[in-house]
Amino acid sequence: MKLSKLWLQDWVKNTLSTQELSKQLTMAGLEVEAVSPVAGAFSNVIVAKVISTKQHPNADKLTLCEVDTGQGETLSIVCGAANVRPNLTVALAKIGAVLPGNFVIKESKLRGEPSQGMLCSASELGLLYQSEGILELDETAPRGLPLREYLLLEDEVLDIDLTPNRADCFSVRGLAREVAALNKLPLQALSVVPVRPDIEDLPEITILNFADCPRYCGRIIKDLQPDAKTPVWMAERLRRAGLRLVHPVVDILNYVMLELGQPMHAFDLAKISGKVQVRLAKQGEQLTLLDEQAITLKEQHLVIADSKGPIALAGVMGGLDSSVKPETRALLLESAFFDPVRLSGVARHFSLASDAAQRYERGVDWQLQAIAMERATALIVEICQGKAGPVVEAYSEQHLPRAIALTFDTSRVKKLTGVSLPQEEMVSLLERLGMQVSASTKPVIEVTVPSHRFDIQKEVDLVEEIVRLYGYDNIQAEPIGGLLRKGQKSTLTNLESQVATWFVNRGYQECISYTFVDEAIQRALYPEDEALALLNPISSELSHMRLSLWPGLIASMIYNLHRQQSRLQLFEIGTVFRVNQQKVTESIQLAGLLTGDIGDLNWCESQRFFDFFDAKGDLQALFSLLQIKSFSLESKPHPALHPGQSAQIVLEGQAVGWIGALHPRFSDLLSLSSEAVVFELELQSLIRTLPIRYKSLSKYPQIRRDLSLLVDKAVPVSSIEGAVRAAVTEDWLQAFEVFDVYTGDNIPSDKRSIAIAMVLQSDKKTLVDEEINAVMDAIITALKNNFSIVLRDS
Repeated sequence: MKLSKLWLQDWVKNTLSTQELSKQLTMAGLEVEAVSPVAGAFSNVIVAKVISTKQHPNADKLTLCEVDTGQGETLSIVCGAANVRPNLTVALAKIGAVLPGNFVIKESKLRGEPSQGMLCSASELGLLYQSEGILELDETAPRGLPLREYLLLEDEVLDIDLTPNRADCFSVRGLAREVAALNKLPLQALSVVPVRPDIEDLPEITILNFADCPRYCGRIIKDLQPDAKTPVWMAERLRRAGLRLVHPVVDILNYVMLELGQPMHAFDLAKISGKVQVRLAKQGEQLTLLDEQAITLKEQHLVIADSKGPIALAGVMGGLDSSVKPETRALLLESAFFDPVRLSGVARHFSLASDAAQRYERGVDWQLQAIAMERATALIVEICQGKAGPVVEAYSEQHLPRAIALTFDTSRVKKLTGVSLPQEEMVSLLERLGMQVSASTKPVIEVTVPSHRFDIQKEVDLVEEIVRLYGYDNIQAEPIGGLLRKGQKSTLTNLESQVATWFVNRGYQECISYTFVDEAIQRALYPEDEALALLNPISSELSHMRLSLWPGLIASMIYNLHRQQSRLQLFEIGTVFRVNQQKVTESIQLAGLLTGDIGDLNWCESQRFFDFFDAKGDLQALFSLLQIKSFSLESKPHPALHPGQSAQIVLEGQAVGWIGALHPRFSDLLSLSSEAVVFELELQSLIRTLPIRYKSLSKYPQIRRDLSLLVDKAVPVSSIEGAVRAAVTEDWLQAFEVFDVYTGDNIPSDKRSIAIAMVLQSDKKTLVDEEINAVMDAIITALKNNFSIVLRDS
């Protein structure tokens, strides 16, 4: 909401500086985001009148003008604007004038003709960002008067960011109420005199959905003058509020909306067929809006319709066909109260933005419609010389909101906020906000909330209003009394911190991504899983809750690759949301992504890319740190992973996640120069409750034995390791390592050669050959029996 300081003065006389007013409103919960002057810095610009014009003899697009300054002199001005003409009242920058940008006006010659000043456009004076032609002023403007004085340009505009609950401040009058209450100043009374009808024409209005539209006021106005113009004072106030001029009638309705907070609409009466209905749309009905957008309506959309069909999307935007145009001579004026719930999200559904929707969605005063109708009618009759008929009001008393009456225990203010105020002062604060207060049993009072404060529903809302008006900055800081207990971090929180630190130290960078993801991307990664759809998504690209952290990591990878960051080690710890039999479960996951070259260019190392085993090695190192000894990978397919590089992570016999390279179709789609390896597992599965126990190093010698095995390609090394460890019954096997894998000549096509090294050591004695040979025989036998593995001939 943009507030002109001078316009505010019409409603509440105050001596506050702009800085004081901004601070006061901000501290009251109405944040002032910016303050800007209403015009650029200029001087020596006056109101003048063009007496005559003639074509420049040496330039087709220039005009020679004789301009009366109103100060006893006539100046010759060369002007290039297309709209310059005799008898036009203009803004004249005299010689010596300084315009925005420190542009000084000097006497000059243009194509051989003298120019003793400049006729200014609105943009050249800093009134508008962009404009066409010179500024046209009202013909009644007094010549010779400084333009800053005539247009009252010594003014500033406050840009106020209103929270959704303060829709009552979407008007100058609403903000004036706040300023008056904050400063104990009188508010200018709203004086609207009903317009006496000059004609008998009555509109036929029928409301079919009173729950959605409890009140609808209509009035016919005829005989509009075609040459009517929006007066300068109104045009200036609209400009300062950020609205452009459209048509005198539309400008008047916008002015009333800004002044009082009630959106209104005017239909061209000649374009309306039969009676007007307020109803729900029929499925598939079409409507072309004022912005020329054609929309298809659904049954839940509320419309204003005539006998032929919809003529407006209720509370959002009118239709193009029935809109007010220069040739319009008769109007149907509308002022209505619509249910905010019914209109919620309608404008966003059609990608529309309108001042009416902005106010109706948050709620308007349900007692304001007839008042706004009379105010707008009086201005239309005055400016456009129209003749008004009687007001027709259709309404349902039972569907209109009720005045809210609250029983308020004033002692709750002290209990909830610590602010101690006399009850008389609290009553005064509430009455300054327009509330009716009647005494009850002390400290209890009865409070009736005014119709414009529909955000006040409960007793705690009154507490908030009292403290807000008292001033948050007036609340004195007091030391906290009582016992304070130190909080404790949960085991899972400590683990998150530990794991994140470990990954950072290992060269990874942490990502934090949205929990909302693109349905198409998530469906490609998880085609068979059900995802939770948002009822009111921020955008179509953020419409579903994530099933995995991979979409966010992949998006981060794409972002970095597009910025020539080809080496990436990313990880994220976050919550994912899964749906199982219509129940949503949340879990905290750990995920990572590797892609690109390993290390920097180095003459003594050959270049290679991250692969599956780099990610596996990082996980093994993490599990070792966390004292997780039972770890294996089971080869299983995953729709998002490469068919030959996809495995399930198993900890102590339980599947907890996945690891693998992205499926080739994703690599092709993303144009990756190297494969991307990803992993993800449940963070909860890494929690270990057993304490870490340390033991001393054995003083007895280690013995290493190597075996070269001929193994079926389908047998994973993890199964071989498991069989080896099971065959060693004593706690002698200290290490199991694979140091060679070979396929090729002299090896059958369905097999591979694997060389393993095993380190045997006892904590109690030196192992002798007989014991070692027995262990090796047991290992060979177990491998042969379980997997048909045989020793390879050297």
